Amino acid sequence: MDKMKNPPKYNNTRSSSRQMKKWHKWVGLPFAFCLLLFATSGIFLNHRRAISSVDMPRTLLPSMYQYANWNNGSIKSSIQVSADTVFLFGGSGIWLTDPEHRHFQPFVQGMKEGADNRIVNNIIRTQEDIYYAVTTFDLYKLDRTTHTWINQSHLIGDTERFTDLATQGDSLVLMTRSHLYIATYPFTRFEKKELPAPEGYQKESTVFRTLWTLHSGELFGITGKVIVDILGLLVILLCITGILLFLCPSFIKRKKRKGEDAQRSRSLFTSSLKWHNKIGAFFFVFFLILGVSGMFLRPPLLIAIIRAKTKPVPGSVLDNTNPWFDKLRCLRYDLHDKEWILYSSEGFYRFENPDLPPQKIHQAPPVSVMGVNVFCQQDSTTWITASFSGIYLWNKKTGESFDYFTGKKMERKRPGMPTLTNAVSGYSADFKNKQVVFEYGPGARVRGKNDSFARMPEALKEGRISLWHLCLEIHVGRIYTFLPGLWGDLYVFFSGIFFLIVFITGYVIYRRQHKKKKGTQS
Repeated sequence: MDKMKNPPKYNNTRSSSRQMKKWHKWVGLPFAFCLLLFATSGIFLNHRRAISSVDMPRTLLPSMYQYANWNNGSIKSSIQVSADTVFLFGGSGIWLTDPEHRHFQPFVQGMKEGADNRIVNNIIRTQEDIYYAVTTFDLYKLDRTTHTWINQSHLIGDTERFTDLATQGDSLVLMTRSHLYIATYPFTRFEKKELPAPEGYQKESTVFRTLWTLHSGELFGITGKVIVDILGLLVILLCITGILLFLCPSFIKRKKRKGEDAQRSRSLFTSSLKWHNKIGAFFFVFFLILGVSGMFLRPPLLIAIIRAKTKPVPGSVLDNTNPWFDKLRCLRYDLHDKEWILYSSEGFYRFENPDLPPQKIHQAPPVSVMGVNVFCQQDSTTWITASFSGIYLWNKKTGESFDYFTGKKMERKRPGMPTLTNAVSGYSADFKNKQVVFEYGPGARVRGKNDSFARMPEALKEGRISLWHLCLEIHVGRIYTFLPGLWGDLYVFFSGIFFLIVFITGYVIYRRQHKKKKGTQS
């Protein structure tokens, strides 16, 4: 009787295995194309500086990526150089124009080639009337005789990304994501400065940042990034061998019908199966970590972790003695209160000099989780601040914030998910009788007037996008503009589900076959 109970159990296992093979095959096959793009773009994303000179025309991409009316972060701010000259700058580089915005011409002579190398974060003028510009990777000084930007990055000697540039008195302050570099005239020697910990500081990191660096491998430095690169290459190999496993049986049958030798096709099938199984089984846990961590970096799972904090992983790059490691974003000097205002990923702070602990500003203006894009002083008490949460007039004395366009007082609330609704990427007040707000989607908008800003020059219409930013759009799924709104937003989440289905079913199938072989041999 006991023997009669075993066949049904065996049949159930066989039936379950068949079902899993179907899921693995018919989910994995169409998903292989997406997986190839995930892996390839992910590898490129891990090496931003190395590919910073590579870009492509935006005109080859969907319309939402093309420049129209100064949109897509093309402009961040401006600075008046003289009575008839204005520098307009941002993601599209630097444009030389006039206060009546009649003529525009590129002004990037001397800057490194590549769209990513010409994203200008700020341009400042020192009291000695010297102009400096800071990009993502470089610091430049303007030679006004030759109208050329001279690279000064060798004076810094740091591979960190640069975030901002400020001046106060005879000091020039360059800010990276973790440090300040301070120089005095003639600005040939920069002193590296680590800001003291703020009051109440606790050594912790956001869960989002931890998962982000885990997903890229950066959590464990260059070694971790190399490991993730290798995993990306292995995913590509899994996709290729999986496609070959689907195609080879057809090749073999066709050759048999024609009476031809099918040995090469059989060998290709056998080797593909061998490597497909070995790679998938041996690196299964690593692939799971990679997939699950990526799912939490986009909605809806992102919502669950966006504000959560945890202790940094011991021995990781986040386990850093610098309390401001990878947190510094924007720096301004308040000419009226004689103090520095710092915006970091932890919020706004103030300090009189870099040797004193920055003090938290609790009544701060609304800022998107993606960070502040505009921060400039209007008068002794009022600052203009803007992000992807809108643009506001912030009273530094009272802490109150007012909508820039309506003047309506904003009630304090917890910031929500980033959105492109009223997403402001730039601002300028250097044009005659105009205050121009640059929204990420619609583009330039003049405050309080029906008037419009200048027409974009043809050179900007033919603008380029860096390979790194293109890979980012592919990796998060925004490039697939044909997807309906909600499906586009949840692309990474659903891709993660498919990823788990394919890898888990594949691993279970392999383990059952491996166990079966073992039982047969014994």
